[in-house]
Amino acid sequence: MFEKNMDFLTPKEAEKIENTKVAVIGTGALGQMVTHELVRSGFKDLILMDPDRMDYSNFNRQLYAAYSVLEQFKAEILAAQMKDIAPDIRLQVYTEFLDGSNGQKIIAGRDILVDCVDDIRSKLYMEQLAESLNIPLVHGAVEGWFGQITSVYPGDRILSKLYQTKRQQKVTAMAVTVNTIASLQAAEVIKIAIENENILRKKVLFVDLWASDFSYMNLELN
Repeated sequence: MFEKNMDFLTPKEAEKIENTKVAVIGTGALGQMVTHELVRSGFKDLILMDPDRMDYSNFNRQLYAAYSVLEQFKAEILAAQMKDIAPDIRLQVYTEFLDGSNGQKIIAGRDILVDCVDDIRSKLYMEQLAESLNIPLVHGAVEGWFGQITSVYPGDRILSKLYQTKRQQKVTAMAVTVNTIASLQAAEVIKIAIENENILRKKVLFVDLWASDFSYMNLELN
């Protein structure tokens, strides 16, 4: 087993990470990198959920896209890779959509929900689900050279405000954008787990890698 990140975390913080139960919804580009970084950081109890299978269009941005796994379920591919990295982790794998028919049952008992999907309707449902379960949601989205991230707590309803007019999201992005946003999401999950106050709550970080610009938008909460 790889060494714990004790140079950066106290023993108490490392224990909190090990005991934090995370659900990663969407195991494509963002989800693969987020999960990879969470497992490398010491998280041991994860749900991985995605109904999609690997295909050729994923090769430009997805960490585990390869010819050897074409047509296999992405969630199962990711689970196998994570078990190879950390055999003692506990994984639950679902190859179905998260929606009103299964959300409460699957996500109940989780401490943090992570949004790595590219469907806006699903993002908005996850915000509602996280609120109903009284847990935080770490949101990420990518398009081309652009990305955004925020942490949503029950009652904030940030995504409802962000997506008031936008209803579709492009599903392609530069690999560098994916990796940047995924790392920021993983950092948010870590900070939430160890109860660090320096999280992206009540504000959205927008990333424009084409212009090398990082900017914030503060959202008033009603």
